[in-house]
Amino acid sequence: MSPLLSVRDLCVTFRITRGGDMPWTAPRLLRAVNGVSFDLEPGQTLGVVGESGCGKSTLARGLIRMVPSTGRALWQDGTDLLALSSRQMLRYRSRIQMVFQDPLASLNPRMTLGQIIGEPLRTHRPDLSGAERRTRVAGMMERVGLLPQMISRYPHEFSGGQCQRIGIARALVMEPKLLICDEPVSALDVSIQAQVVDLLKDLQRDMGLAMIFIAHDLSVVKHIADEVMVLYLGRVMEKAPKARLYADPQHPYTQALLSAVPIPDPVAERAKKIIALEGDLPSPMSPPSGCVFRTRCRRGKPDCAETVPDPGTGPHRTACLYPGPVREVETG
Repeated sequence: MSPLLSVRDLCVTFRITRGGDMPWTAPRLLRAVNGVSFDLEPGQTLGVVGESGCGKSTLARGLIRMVPSTGRALWQDGTDLLALSSRQMLRYRSRIQMVFQDPLASLNPRMTLGQIIGEPLRTHRPDLSGAERRTRVAGMMERVGLLPQMISRYPHEFSGGQCQRIGIARALVMEPKLLICDEPVSALDVSIQAQVVDLLKDLQRDMGLAMIFIAHDLSVVKHIADEVMVLYLGRVMEKAPKARLYADPQHPYTQALLSAVPIPDPVAERAKKIIALEGDLPSPMSPPSGCVFRTRCRRGKPDCAETVPDPGTGPHRTACLYPGPVREVETG
């Protein structure tokens, strides 16, 4: 079976100009996403994790052409999504939908629930009658757990969890093949997070969806992802099947992230060793030479400043010159 989406060397670069008293200064380049590659199989979930500012959301926006991007993003039929014109891309937008981080901010406050969920149908399926649209909207509301009497209410009348269900219904009413979830539970209470994650898993199973699930909480990603890709300053640090990455992380950045995940056992939580990262995330305007993680890495050596590590190929990829299990010197 060919991948649903095959991404190669995806880059998102912004030109930063300085105005004010220095208009003559040459623009600088900010590489928010730098050479990301992956394959996504039909029905598979890829978890994308990393600190704030590592390029997770920009990666998603680059894939769906919300921001200019370069590289290749081959759809299952061989079409390169990044090479299409805006008009050509329109036919694929119904196949790729997105759920955003802030549930309320992603909804039009002047539209009712029924209008919000039905809007993609009016755009992409003008052949449907009003009755057919209403039937589809009602059916999708039921699937995401929204009551029929809510159809005439406005977004401000709903809780955060209900607003996210509306966003999910709007994204899925076109029955897409790929759903991109950009930190869809980070703004919700923990109990509501679990409900939304379970809802997404059920809908994925029933509809045969592939998903890209973006989050900074590795404990959430563990419950929904099949594979996990770790980003840092726009580059892939490690990518592996979920079970392998959580059991045997090879990159020091992945190991530090996993060590910060709380364990629901007080004894085990007190006994575990935290791998603290030193310093702050460097500016993507002036990333470190060589390995971008070297300034915060306890394994760093002089050649790390000269060589950009290649994550390689295969099921478990690690962009590190000195990969391996956690060492005592790193947790002391």
